[in-house]
Amino acid sequence: MTDKTHFIRALRPFSLIVAIATCGLGVSLALVDGSDQFFLAGLVIITGLLLQIGVNLINDYRDLRDQHFSPQQCQAIRRNTRIGWGVMLLAILLGLWMVSMRGWPLLLLGISGVFGAWAYTGGQINYKARGLGILMVFLLMGVLLIGGSYYVVTGHYHWNVFWLSIPFSVLSSLLLLSNELRDYEQDLADGIRTLSVRLGYEIGVKLYYSLVTLLYLATVLLYQNGKLQGIALLLVTVFVLWQPLKLLHAPQHQRARLTPLTGRFYLIYSIAYITTILLPSA
Repeated sequence: MTDKTHFIRALRPFSLIVAIATCGLGVSLALVDGSDQFFLAGLVIITGLLLQIGVNLINDYRDLRDQHFSPQQCQAIRRNTRIGWGVMLLAILLGLWMVSMRGWPLLLLGISGVFGAWAYTGGQINYKARGLGILMVFLLMGVLLIGGSYYVVTGHYHWNVFWLSIPFSVLSSLLLLSNELRDYEQDLADGIRTLSVRLGYEIGVKLYYSLVTLLYLATVLLYQNGKLQGIALLLVTVFVLWQPLKLLHAPQHQRARLTPLTGRFYLIYSIAYITTILLPSA
């Protein structure tokens, strides 16, 4: 069995940072705004984590039609997919309970999230293979998930939440891009036309640098406009970037750590960002 079909590999533990961080940011913003709905706050994070796990486990199912696997590998992918849909169903049920409290706007958001999760690799849409993964992750695992988390806990929404969600949205896209660059040669051979495959590896590397630049530019602009009360912790995180940046120009066999190291950067930045939100003097 290859690593790809192994349950832990299919789970993609590094990517779970995204759900915890984005939901955590929405919850943190709600708490800063005076909400005392701590049970709902915890439930939001659990539901977001379950949704991410479900997406990860069903992500490889389409590959059964596009690639050649052994019978054991096919069985593992189908098993992972069944578990993934079970986890997704649990997340949907929790979401419906929250909809009963917050109403139809949350229902629309939830439908968009579940549809987006399925369409990532499913059906005829498969926006990963259409080169739209990085854009859709920016929206679904950034702006919408953070805004939805805030809305569940508070029952309302305002534009500051949107602006403060931009750095995490960029980070989500950066993490997915690191995955595309890591798997570039394999995706090219398998005919999976991700954005990096469509543009070429070197342009993908330039896009990686551009997203990093956009991340820190957005951070500085938020600080200058008074939406962030501190910036020191966030600027220090730049020192964690040297390892993933170094791997961008490494041979294929050395690039396996690009995504975990980008995930580590995501984690450190998100901790610094949420700390800055909760403790303005940080």
